[in-house]
Amino acid sequence: MATKMDFQHFAPQIDKIPKVTPRQIASTALWNTVRDNFSISTWMAIGATLQGLLVLFARPTFAIAPAALVLLYRFSHTMLMHYGFIRNTQMEDVIMGKYTVQIPDKDGKPPSEPSGTGMAVIMLGFRNNSALGMFGAGGLETSLKFRAMLKDLENDPDSGFLGMCGYRAANERPMANGIMSVLYFRSVEDINRFAHAPLHREAWDWFVELSKTHKHLSIMHEVYSSPKKNWENIFINYNLTGIGKILKPVIINGKEYTPIANAQRGPLSTHKGRTGNSRSGTGEKEYLIDAEE
Repeated sequence: MATKMDFQHFAPQIDKIPKVTPRQIASTALWNTVRDNFSISTWMAIGATLQGLLVLFARPTFAIAPAALVLLYRFSHTMLMHYGFIRNTQMEDVIMGKYTVQIPDKDGKPPSEPSGTGMAVIMLGFRNNSALGMFGAGGLETSLKFRAMLKDLENDPDSGFLGMCGYRAANERPMANGIMSVLYFRSVEDINRFAHAPLHREAWDWFVELSKTHKHLSIMHEVYSSPKKNWENIFINYNLTGIGKILKPVIINGKEYTPIANAQRGPLSTHKGRTGNSRSGTGEKEYLIDAEE
């Protein structure tokens, strides 16, 4: 079923989202990695030790002042955001409304129907099981190899690479040093081509040799393929994440937009509609995120 989709509906909101540079992304990833490399008790012990050392050089009243002032500032700042006196920075990249991501064709032309093309996903996992965590040997080198492969994908217009999003395994171990990268492609064939590309083969051979002496390094992957009409997504008041990180823009009137379509009403507002199987008047109830509709 062909469905008209308004890709320009959220364009003004997207244009207002602060642009994040690669350097900022790398900085955020680094500090999150450092934070998650130690348990809460370790961080508390580090803070207590630093506070104790400060007491050696200043009166107790002055020694406690820095920590107290930082806590006061952060508490006040949070309350001012909560009650609307200042801008809530947690909302600055949120797109208000209900939207869905639709994949344009290779030339950026909007699809004529929902989920009108197939899609494949590969999930790549990495964990450093060294007692030193992120400081364990081989971790940095492995990350740099992965970044080089990503850059190669992004620079190749024929790679079929759509984009990626990264996550941390926050609930598996006390220290969240497990990283999952979810990469989206147009097809499994594109994933296979990526896997057999010279840069990936070189990185794989390098890691096989490295793992013989660095057994604390763990990697894994999962691959899934969804034919056309067998995938969908929905976001409600959400920032661009997951498939929302898609790199391939849709081109409308000569201008590039993030390929998200209005899902507030019409066929795209339901699960069946987003898979191109919308049927009106059936009265059939849905049991997904949009079950009320």
